[in-house]
Amino acid sequence: AQHSKWIIARAAIGQGIATGLINRDTHIIEATSGNTGESMAKICNALDLSFTAVMSSDVPNDKIDAIRTIGRRTKVHLLSDATETTVAYARRLGGQDGWYNPCQYDGEWNYQAHRKHLAPQLRAQAPRTSLLFVPGGTMGTCIGLALHARNEATEIKTKVVPVLCAEGEEIPGTRTLSSVEKDVRQPWKMFFKSPGEIEFGNRHASFFLSFLSWSFVMPHLGPSFGLGIAGAFRFLQRHKSAGTLDQFRDKEDGKIRAVVFGPDDCRPYLSLYLGELKKKELSAIQPPKDLLAVLES
Repeated sequence: AQHSKWIIARAAIGQGIATGLINRDTHIIEATSGNTGESMAKICNALDLSFTAVMSSDVPNDKIDAIRTIGRRTKVHLLSDATETTVAYARRLGGQDGWYNPCQYDGEWNYQAHRKHLAPQLRAQAPRTSLLFVPGGTMGTCIGLALHARNEATEIKTKVVPVLCAEGEEIPGTRTLSSVEKDVRQPWKMFFKSPGEIEFGNRHASFFLSFLSWSFVMPHLGPSFGLGIAGAFRFLQRHKSAGTLDQFRDKEDGKIRAVVFGPDDCRPYLSLYLGELKKKELSAIQPPKDLLAVLES
C-alpha cells in the first residue's frame, strides 16, 4: 500500500471535529516525519483549518517541502533542540487554549482506523497470509492489523510482526525500540510482549533491499519497506534455525505466505539512496549471494 497515512489523518481530524475539539479557529499541531503530517495538512487545507507540522531538522528536505508547498494555513516548525522530542513539543503546544494535538502516538483513532480500513484491504489482496511484517513508527498500523487478525473469524490467522530500527540506526519514518518506549502511548505491549515478537533492521540493509525491490515492485517503495524485508528475512531465518517454522504453514497447502507492508514510496528519499549506495553505480548493483551478509552490514 502506498502512502497509507491518509487513513489515520482523516480519522484524527474527523474525531476532533465530531467531539468539538476542533472548530474554525483551532490551531492543529502534529509531530510527523512526513507522511501523516502531509495527509493532515491536505485535509486541514481542504477544510480551511490552521495546521502546523512539527518535524525534526534531520528529516529529508523533500518531505519538509512537500508540506511547506501546501501553503495557505499550513506551516512547518523544524525542531533541532535535542532536549525535547517533536512528539513532546507538539503535545505541549497542543495543550494550549485554542490548540489541538491529535497525537498519532496516543490516540485510539490511529490503530482503530487501520483496523477498520487498511486491514480489510490487505486481507482482500492476500487472504491466506501467514506472516505480515510491518515497519513500526507510531505502532498504530501494527496494532490495528494485529487487532483485525485477532478478532476476525478467518480461515488463516495472520501473525503481525513489527519491524523497528536497530539502536543507533536512522531509517526515515520508523523508530528504534527505545524511542517507541519513550514517545508512544499506544497499547503496543499488549500485542507484542516478548523480544521475539519484534524484529529489527539496520539502515544500509533497509536502503539496499528496498532499492533491489524496485526491479519487481511497483510503485517503488521507500526505505521502511526495506526495513520490513530485512525483518522478514531475520524472522524466517531465526525460526528455520530453531526448527519452529512449520507453525506458520498453511494447513491446506503447506506454504508460508509472508507479506511485507510498505507505507510510502521512494521519491522523498532519492538523495539519501544516492548517498547510501554511492560505493557502486546503481545500475551495477545486483542481489547478493549471501543475503545474511547484507543484513549484518
